[in-house]
Amino acid sequence: MSAELIAEEYSHRIETIAGSPIAITCYRLGSTYYAKAEIHVPGAMARIASAQDSDCKTAEEKVVAEVRRVLGK
Repeated sequence: MSAELIAEEYSHRIETIAGSPIAITCYRLGSTYYAKAEIHVPGAMARIASAQDSDCKTAEEKVVAEVRRVLGK
């Protein structure tokens, strides 16, 4: 039987990047942090980037860099 992983240290914020509202979410599963960025349109969220790292700040920085690249700024 495998151990169940529970998301911990969850954070969520909305930030404007390249003129678009972007929802950035970060959480920890085990020893890995996962971050994702989605265009924030209620009812129509679309993921545009995701990353993982050993700390939340670095995972979020990777996601924001990818969002800037994708949105062209």
